[in-house]
Amino acid sequence: MSKIMLINAVDSEEHRIAFLDDGMLDGYHIDTATAQHKEGNIYKGVIEGIEPKLQACFVNYGSNRNGFMPINDIHPEYYQASTQLRKEQAFPPIEKVLKKGQEVLVEIIKDMPGSKGAHLTTFISLAGRYIVLTPGRTIKGVSRKIEDEAERQKIKALIAELKIPEAMGCIVRTVAAGKTKRELSQDLNRLLRLWKNIRKIVKDSPQFSLIHKEDDLSLRTLRDYYTSDVTEVVVDDKEKYKKIKDYMKIVSPRDSQKVKLYKEKPPIFDYYKIEKQIESIYTNRVSLKSGGSLVFDTTEALISIDVNSGRGKAGKDNESMIFRTNMEAATEITRQLRLRDQGGLIVVDFIDMKDRKNIRNVEKTLREGLKKDRAKTDTASISKFGLMEISRQRLRPSIESKSYETCNNCKGRGMIMSVEASAVSFMRRIWMGVSNGKITNVNGILPSGVAYYILNKKRNDLSTIEERYKVNIQIESDPQMPPGDGKLDFVTT
Repeated sequence: MSKIMLINAVDSEEHRIAFLDDGMLDGYHIDTATAQHKEGNIYKGVIEGIEPKLQACFVNYGSNRNGFMPINDIHPEYYQASTQLRKEQAFPPIEKVLKKGQEVLVEIIKDMPGSKGAHLTTFISLAGRYIVLTPGRTIKGVSRKIEDEAERQKIKALIAELKIPEAMGCIVRTVAAGKTKRELSQDLNRLLRLWKNIRKIVKDSPQFSLIHKEDDLSLRTLRDYYTSDVTEVVVDDKEKYKKIKDYMKIVSPRDSQKVKLYKEKPPIFDYYKIEKQIESIYTNRVSLKSGGSLVFDTTEALISIDVNSGRGKAGKDNESMIFRTNMEAATEITRQLRLRDQGGLIVVDFIDMKDRKNIRNVEKTLREGLKKDRAKTDTASISKFGLMEISRQRLRPSIESKSYETCNNCKGRGMIMSVEASAVSFMRRIWMGVSNGKITNVNGILPSGVAYYILNKKRNDLSTIEERYKVNIQIESDPQMPPGDGKLDFVTT
């Protein structure tokens, strides 16, 4: 069983990383020039607005949109006045402890999509290979994904021996399982030096400065996803290869020999035959071996996944065929959620099963698959309607949002108005526009199909409007105008 990490970094517009497990795409990460990764970046910001009703403030950190920061993300060191808290009061009123124009050192913990500002915090966290350093918080924790109790106790004992400064804490990451005190200590010391450097830089930096930038995609992925069972790390760019080699020599010297420079002629992903697998991430339909399929549909509220049986035949009766399709679907769904980086509420519509044992096995298969996921997940049981709810943590914007943008024609709906409906709509707008009696001319520029339909099918209606309201209507076609667009110019007396 071979596990390979491929790094495609030759194109400046896109930086892609893929994990292969016996030739099957098992992980995919991408950064684009138009959607740069900002989570983990640290800035010197300024409070520009305080909202008592929200118990939050808005921070200008140099972006085109102010960041949002609630009171629970503000360290007490930024409070402008000492506050006596009642026992039932978790936090002081934000308007009493902060002031407009106050400088704050903030970290982006979630870069929100659309027009929303990023979610910020003053509780800085610096991620290393084995440890996350938490300046300002004295927590000492161990990743919940390290389930072996003996290993957890061993790690807790190692943490107690580490020299962690006062008013600081740390969280030990999943990959630290089995590591020595020396390895943890080296990682901690690197983070402490980094924090010391950040504190030094921020003093002399002007407002809105970027104080610390997160590692690029390659180093972040190595830090967060690389495990010792990866047999090769293949890189197609010489400069990136050297950078990764040096990084591995620091964080995991024994694995540095696994880093190799790709030298073949075809593009790296084409050579390993995974481009088609990557393309499936962006489609709403994914085929299953049994002949069935998964259909993904994303809405504002949730992601729905419909399991279709297709023409699959895999048993003596209908129930066994349905069971096999659902089992395949359960495995593929967990893989697709990882690959697509989709989060929030997910509802899966499995094919109805009668056998309770089969239902439990499908649930078990899906939950086992979710254990591979770095994101936090929660699942409900399959309901009597065949629906299963999954909650998946949003670690970052979805893969789709990094490579696709909302269609200007359909505005994200996936559909556009028909020529007939669009023509009728423009006719109504013309009628409404001239009905006030002050219009002398109407000049319309419309998509070709809509213009031709009005001039041919609605010519009598146009003449009626012209005669009734004493106006002159001119309709022109623009072959370059996209469907759903159009312009009407009403000229008054």
